[in-house]
Amino acid sequence: MDYSDPDDPKDRCSTPKKKRAMRNELSKEECHREYRKKQFQQQRLSDEKYKLWLREVKSEPTKCKCIACNVEIMCGKSEIEKHANSIKHSTNVKSLRGSKSLLSSFTKSKENEILENNIKISEIKLAAFLAEHNVALHTIDHLTPLLKEIFHDSKICKGVNLHRTKVTSVIKNIIAPVEIYETVEIIKNNPFSVLVDESTDLTCQKFLCLLVRFVHPNSGMVHTKLLELVPVNAINCSAKSIYGHFKECLLKKNIPLNNIVGVACDGAAVMVGIHNSFMTCMVEDSPKVIKMQCICHSSALVASKACLNLPRTVEQLIRSISSYVSGSAKRCAQLVEIQEFFDNQRKTILKLAETRWLALHQCVVRVLECWPSLIEYFRIALFEDKLKSAQTILDELLNPYTKCYFLFLKYALNYLNTFNALFQSREIMIHKLFDQSLNLMKIICQNFVKPSLLDNISCLNFHISNLLPVEEVFLGAECQSLLNLQPIDNINVFKEKCQKFYITVAEEIIKRLPISNNLFKEFKFLDPEIALDANNRAGFDNLPLLSEQFGNYFDKFELINEWRQLPSSLNNSQTIHLKNLGVVDNAQMWKEISVLKNFVNDSPKFPNICTLARLVLTLPHSNAEAERIFSIVNDVKTKKRNRIGNDTLNSISIIRSSFQDKNQTCMNFKVNKDHIALHNTHNLYL
Repeated sequence: MDYSDPDDPKDRCSTPKKKRAMRNELSKEECHREYRKKQFQQQRLSDEKYKLWLREVKSEPTKCKCIACNVEIMCGKSEIEKHANSIKHSTNVKSLRGSKSLLSSFTKSKENEILENNIKISEIKLAAFLAEHNVALHTIDHLTPLLKEIFHDSKICKGVNLHRTKVTSVIKNIIAPVEIYETVEIIKNNPFSVLVDESTDLTCQKFLCLLVRFVHPNSGMVHTKLLELVPVNAINCSAKSIYGHFKECLLKKNIPLNNIVGVACDGAAVMVGIHNSFMTCMVEDSPKVIKMQCICHSSALVASKACLNLPRTVEQLIRSISSYVSGSAKRCAQLVEIQEFFDNQRKTILKLAETRWLALHQCVVRVLECWPSLIEYFRIALFEDKLKSAQTILDELLNPYTKCYFLFLKYALNYLNTFNALFQSREIMIHKLFDQSLNLMKIICQNFVKPSLLDNISCLNFHISNLLPVEEVFLGAECQSLLNLQPIDNINVFKEKCQKFYITVAEEIIKRLPISNNLFKEFKFLDPEIALDANNRAGFDNLPLLSEQFGNYFDKFELINEWRQLPSSLNNSQTIHLKNLGVVDNAQMWKEISVLKNFVNDSPKFPNICTLARLVLTLPHSNAEAERIFSIVNDVKTKKRNRIGNDTLNSISIIRSSFQDKNQTCMNFKVNKDHIALHNTHNLYL
């Protein structure tokens, strides 16, 4: 029997508290439970569940902090779990998923920051390598793990996380925008010229290629860069449509049309026609713009038109030989064997491509080089194959007049091709355009025009009274030598056809080349021999046409004063130095002239003439740079890469064009702070 009294404190204390709690006999004081506050446990920082967002509060050991929600909570497990399961916390943490650890975002050390930047630089340079060398972008899916395996002890390599999607974003959203940003900022505030051309790629997608040419305001160097490769609808390629795409491209980059001083394009009617052409639309917005019809396209058209006066034998023979030989490995091997025996050399028979500027002359020269071996080859081929095509080719090779036509074209086309190749150069040639065009005209005309008329060649009338007798028409030494062995009647017939060839060349030169354009003649003021020597300035006293064309950029009267003072303001050593520099780099010569100062007020000595020089230097001498861009397009978009997007193709073309302009490669390509700033999740994927 239990004699204890529950109301007696003495008896109550003798009963265990746990037992009394079960009986519900605890007093109010005893019912009050004392909780022991939990302190922060360091192992939670390494727990995958908490390490992303949980941090220790140094000042209060019993509290911890959620950096995702920016709140402090008690360190008890239940309190932490309760917060972790809240909707607000889940939302805040979810926005951080896939990004780098918040530890590196909030407590990043200097070493971690340097490492992170080095990783970004590595990813950008790898992307530049793929863009420059035309490597398929999916290659990076294997290249990245391979590099990590090879350089397993490299922290930078371990941190590189680059695959197809990301490398495409790096090319489109980092490298290409940075390459084009400086260009856009310069041409927003400085005069520039545009080069415009159209072409189609492998999948028949039509593109409008827009390049800009400008003088860098700081370095004084002339740059030609791709601004954008604009996809256009091939169904509607009218002048208004092309100009609409062109204008939209400039305006969305906030580039004023009034800054355009020149437009280079080919000679197509849609581009340069008198009515409803690209140029007529351009002149409406920029009345002072100069039309620079591509000199390379023009000279190629001159040759093409002239060849229509000759029999088609030459082109047909070139195509027939190429088709007969190239389709069979056995025939190619037999031709090589015969070439080694007769010519002691191996030379491939070239295919004639009408779209290539210099193709016909190259093919003619190659066939002439292989002429003896080709005769022997087709004799054997006729005996073995007994084909009519072999008989036809052999008959033409044995025809002396066929070879005479080949020799004549070798002589005549050489002048046109040399002229064409000269203006495909990236060097500054604008000041040589007038003289070289006039010189080409004289070289052609001296073969069939009376010598007394060559002094005023630009106004020449090709009436028969102004021409040499047919017997005196010069066709080239090799052609003359072979032709003289033929009957006299046939010689005159042959020469009459060649004379028509010459007349067509001369007429087309007058029509297409600037031999009578006095504005182009004044471009010669850039030549150091004229600019720095008063004795060579006949006809260049005041530069009236250039003053009228660009008068809103400078003071016309001060321009005349500076132009007249320039030669006498330099001492002999300065003149010699600038002349030598002008031969190598004309833009750099004018850059050095622009920094010459007046002793009185330390102001530029020749600001107006140097401004004019910069304006003329922006004018392109040909459209060859646009053709180079389409070569890049055809190199990038191939049969195996025919699904590459237009944006990616545009970005790769911009990068390669910029690299070529700067003469740089992926090895010396410098990743700067602008690249690093753009290398973030928001820019790459959003």
